Amino acid sequence: MIQNRIITITDISRTPDGEDSSQVITKGCMIGGPEDYTLHFTEMLDDEHMCDTRMRVKKRSCVSILRTGAYNSEMIIEAGRRHNSHYITPYGEFMIGIFAKSVDSTVEMNGGKLKLHYTIDFFGGHAAEKVLIIDVSAKTTAQNGKEKSGKTPVTKRVPQKKQ
Repeated sequence: MIQNRIITITDISRTPDGEDSSQVITKGCMIGGPEDYTLHFTEMLDDEHMCDTRMRVKKRSCVSILRTGAYNSEMIIEAGRRHNSHYITPYGEFMIGIFAKSVDSTVEMNGGKLKLHYTIDFFGGHAAEKVLIIDVSAKTTAQNGKEKSGKTPVTKRVPQKKQ
């Protein structure tokens, strides 16, 4: 069953230079059930770049992320395992390693959270520690099909205060 959802993505990056975070709020959909589901959404990365993203969660412990558009990648984030991924940006291509410290999903049919905690390395050298929190909430609609707030959520990337 396909269900429309509001998806809020909080991305926290820790590097030797400090911590940065950003947040994206977008409309999307959820397909499947709590144990095996896919989130599909489009995000505006900036004024010129968009990505179509599909996140498939299997048994609440393994997430595959397929991004197409300005940045192309296929990443597997599986608790306790390291996977290599090919990443293509407008600036070039490279391989990254991803080691997942944890994958926690409390997503049910009415919404919930997916939290991914992982490290990224380039050519075997540690680059960043990442925490990705995906909040999935039911899209609230009135009888006429318009959102009760009267506002249509749009994708937006909001840089958070530097730590």
